Amino acid sequence: MYPNLTPTLAVLLGLALAVAAFIALRRPVLRRLALRQIGRRRNEAALVVAGSVLGTAIIIGSLVVGDTLNFSIKQAAYDNLGPIDEYVSAQTLAQGDQAARRLEGLRGDPDIDGILSLRGDQAAVTRGAGQARTAEPRASVWEVDFTKAATFGGTAGRSGLTGPAPGPGEAVINQDLADALGARPGDTLTVYLYGAAREVRVARVVPTSGLAGAGAGGVARSLFFGPGVLVEAARSSGARAEPRAYTMVSNTGDVEGGNRRSDAVERKLKAALGPLTAQGVAVDKPKQSVLDAAKRAGDGLGSLFLFIGSFSIIAGVLLLVNIFVMLAEERKSELGMLRAVGMKRGRLVRSFVIEGTVYALVAALVGILVGIGVGRAVVVVAAQIFLSADDGGGLDLAFHVTPISLVNGFAMGFLIAFVTVTLTSIRISRINIIAAIRDLPGEGGRRLKRRWVVASTLAAAVFGALSVQAITGNQGVGSYLFPALAVLALCPLLVRLAPRRWVYSGASLAVLGWGLAANSVRPGVLDDGSTATFIFMGTLLTFAAVLLVSQNQDLVTRLFHPLSNRPTLGGLTTRLAVAYPVARRFRTGAILIMYSLVVFTLVLITVLSSLIGSTVDSEVANAAGGFGMRAKFNPAAQLGDPAEVLTSGRFAGKVEAVAPLRVAPATVTGLGSLTDPQDVTVVGADRTLLDTGGFKLSRRLARFADDRAAWRAALSDSSYVILTSTSARRPARTRSTTCRVTP
Repeated sequence: MYPNLTPTLAVLLGLALAVAAFIALRRPVLRRLALRQIGRRRNEAALVVAGSVLGTAIIIGSLVVGDTLNFSIKQAAYDNLGPIDEYVSAQTLAQGDQAARRLEGLRGDPDIDGILSLRGDQAAVTRGAGQARTAEPRASVWEVDFTKAATFGGTAGRSGLTGPAPGPGEAVINQDLADALGARPGDTLTVYLYGAAREVRVARVVPTSGLAGAGAGGVARSLFFGPGVLVEAARSSGARAEPRAYTMVSNTGDVEGGNRRSDAVERKLKAALGPLTAQGVAVDKPKQSVLDAAKRAGDGLGSLFLFIGSFSIIAGVLLLVNIFVMLAEERKSELGMLRAVGMKRGRLVRSFVIEGTVYALVAALVGILVGIGVGRAVVVVAAQIFLSADDGGGLDLAFHVTPISLVNGFAMGFLIAFVTVTLTSIRISRINIIAAIRDLPGEGGRRLKRRWVVASTLAAAVFGALSVQAITGNQGVGSYLFPALAVLALCPLLVRLAPRRWVYSGASLAVLGWGLAANSVRPGVLDDGSTATFIFMGTLLTFAAVLLVSQNQDLVTRLFHPLSNRPTLGGLTTRLAVAYPVARRFRTGAILIMYSLVVFTLVLITVLSSLIGSTVDSEVANAAGGFGMRAKFNPAAQLGDPAEVLTSGRFAGKVEAVAPLRVAPATVTGLGSLTDPQDVTVVGADRTLLDTGGFKLSRRLARFADDRAAWRAALSDSSYVILTSTSARRPARTRSTTCRVTP
């Protein structure tokens, strides 16, 4: 995931390693000192590595989840489309033949290695009789020249539809249709084509791949006849309907390599078709759609996992800070002696940097293995959820890891640990030599020099200006981050004017107040949908709350005075328990933030789960519209009047209402702000749809008093339509839409 970040991360990783290597090579004394500390304090080293592993493991795990989802959805492009990069569809056979003739001129084009014309439609297919009967109401049926199909895509066997053509009364079916019907070679199937039943024998079953995975109207369960069968069936039935004409196009290159040529090939196809594109002949890029959807889905799920894990990563960083501060506490006398014999503060920092680099490298390498295991565990759980999808449309997750994700995860994990160690080392080096040698408490908060106060005040002004810009522009991250940084940068100046406790308590309250009220004052700050906004908001709220408690520890400890002031063993124990956290405010605050973030994450997951769970019943009710079951059938199967069939006979008294729907693919222009024709599914219904109350609408025109009024208008007046939320861009506005429905 995120290949665009790889160059930047690789450069930063190289710089960090180069700095550490330069220090180690130029300062052998510091190198030996750092490595000796690792060898002498193995338990401490193991503790540091364990703390550093957490961040890398969570990052790698989130990237692996994204890789798996991306790869699993891409498999549809490999399994179902194969060499099919584009296809040209026509409304009539005459248009299809004319389009095929125009496209013949593209044979030999360096971007195209295959063009194949075929005809297709949808039909119902059944196997067996009585209780053992199985049915597929929507199967794709094709007539194809098997000789030409065998070499489609430039290489024999790549098309997925090889072998001899089926004879009269025979058909070839793909594995998906065979699984749905339980059919095997030699079985007899009944195909309902254009109002007539036709019995065919299964000549063979082919894998659902390439042409054998292509589906008319997106239905991948397919049945294949030899040339002329569909046209003859349509003519002999006397129906006005006829098959649709398609021309499949294969781009030069493999599955993803050919996809990179799709935009260029699309322009060539439209140029060759000329005026036919304005007469209903459409060019589609199914493979590009599948691969783009795979990337969006993989990035989305990976980002969600990383969003939840980000708080744990931050907690891991604080754990690393605490560990290094504890190491410094244990080595205080040793560090004091080193400073006393002449070691400068900078060299002490560089020694810690060398030691920390070794820890970060080992932790990042171990984190790769742990992260892969975490990702695998998440995928196992997610696979059960995806496979439970209705209609057999569940996604079969195939565990997959890409080298790019491993490199990105390793680099991010190492850099987080490296930066944390470096900044912590700078703080550790600021020790009082005498106090360190004698193991005395530190001096406490020292007053900043005037130049630092001036610099921080100027920074506060800059952050204040950025805050105004971010808030007025509804920038999610900036609206939370810049005000908090402005308040923090102003504190050094305010400390010179008021007591430190008042200043930092007021700053904490200000950040807390703004963090809780920002989305109410400026509701648009959360509209960008970025998880980074929520990460910054949650982290700032947690930090501010802990800082407020840390600055007012005496008020908190007063709660324990009735117990700690007793002249008993319990009172002594309580005083000892409270004394250390109060004396070590920095470490106590870091630990509190760490635990608070963990609890925050657990509460966040619980709240999200509750929100999703609380809306399940209402969403199901809204989606069902009062109906309990959906039965799919094909008009060619001669069911008769669905309302009469499904409310009489064995269904009498069991079915309260039936609302017949008719579905057809269509091409729509003028849809919202989209200028190109869009492939959609149109649904036809009558007033019986309102018998159970109708489907709830998210928005409607103001002229309609309620949802039922809007539905009545759409069902009785052809100038009104109801759009799904994914199709509608501005559903509350009147606009003209042209729709061409496939016969």
